[in-house]
Amino acid sequence: MKEIYVLYGKSKLTAKIPDKNLQAVLSTPKHPSGNETETIRSALCNPVESKRLKELSRNVKSICIISSDHTRPVPSRLTLPLILEELARPAEDYDITVLIATGLHRPMTKEEIDERFGSEITSKCAVINHCAENMDSLKYCGILQTSGRPLYLNRIASECDLLIAEGFIEPHFFAGFSGGRKAVLPGIAGAETIMNNHSPQNIAHPKACMASLDGNPIHEEALEAAGIAKLKFILNVTLNEEKQITGAFAGDMEKAHLAGCLFVKRNMTMPCRQTDIVITSNNGYPLDRNVYQMVKGIDTASSAVRDGGVIIIAGDCIDGIGSESFVRLLHGCSSARELFEKMSSGEADIDQWTVQILARILVRNTVILVTDKLTKEAVDGIFMEYAPTLTEALSIAFEKMGADATVNVIPEGPVVIPEVHSRQQ
Repeated sequence: MKEIYVLYGKSKLTAKIPDKNLQAVLSTPKHPSGNETETIRSALCNPVESKRLKELSRNVKSICIISSDHTRPVPSRLTLPLILEELARPAEDYDITVLIATGLHRPMTKEEIDERFGSEITSKCAVINHCAENMDSLKYCGILQTSGRPLYLNRIASECDLLIAEGFIEPHFFAGFSGGRKAVLPGIAGAETIMNNHSPQNIAHPKACMASLDGNPIHEEALEAAGIAKLKFILNVTLNEEKQITGAFAGDMEKAHLAGCLFVKRNMTMPCRQTDIVITSNNGYPLDRNVYQMVKGIDTASSAVRDGGVIIIAGDCIDGIGSESFVRLLHGCSSARELFEKMSSGEADIDQWTVQILARILVRNTVILVTDKLTKEAVDGIFMEYAPTLTEALSIAFEKMGADATVNVIPEGPVVIPEVHSRQQ
């Protein structure tokens, strides 16, 4: 027997799998970069195809720094002070706003802001949640050439003297990779702009998938939006399962981000063969705080499991299933097939894109959700099967697929890029 684990909240879940069933454990390199502070400083001092922040900030007064929200494990307590340290003058000499890139997520609470940023930042900078549905806080920035649709962006970011973004890079289930231009769209864009970008047609595009940038309409429109916003400088990091920094990439918002994406692709692509069962997670806290976010891990697993196979995903779900709109869409149909057909047409509704991707998987595979925060009734109501433990989930999966079923394990979920070399029939 082989003991395996998956990340769950701030801990891990374990189970035992017979050697004859276990095909592969797809796990990323564990080693941090070394001294995390020096890794970030080195990136800031040697930006990719950009002047240093010392030069960019020399003659400006207002600075807006876009930062990720509570659903992303960006180490802002470490990165933001180093960004401020790199400015030409002391932080107190500027009007600095840290703008939380909520997209269409809920705003961060005061407690979450204090936990994420710490007093060193909150005492020096205004920290504000972006609100995509508040038109008074938005500015019309013209028509996007990639789509012919209007671009609305946060007014503070649009009118500041210098726009900076921090973030982290991992594979993303429809934008290719997180980080970089996503800080602007969807991060600080208006609701209409976000929903146009995340339309059913874009989500269904064959290039709108994990680790795909060239020809990806969602990425290309976000890149254009970030250019219109005049995003002058980014600092993006990559992380291991302990949320330690493995790399830092600073400078031009397109070129530095691409360097980080290539680093991720090189280090996180894992060859595999599809199996009957895949066991995975959503990379633990804070990424597994609700089912909405966990669709990323489910989507990653879907490429490593055969048609008709079983995906087991473990998630803490401290925030439940997700937003009201996400739950409403899931509850609006009587079957996964009906859900997929409904989500794949018409104009986008809030959170429709994630439901569309989930439904696309549910019509092909059984998904078993392992959690102690949701009831069986709640999980049944969103077209998944419930299991209170990883061991029980495995028992259900083997009952469905047979005693000789093959198993892949992806402990960290969406940070891995499965590269399927041959498909099991």
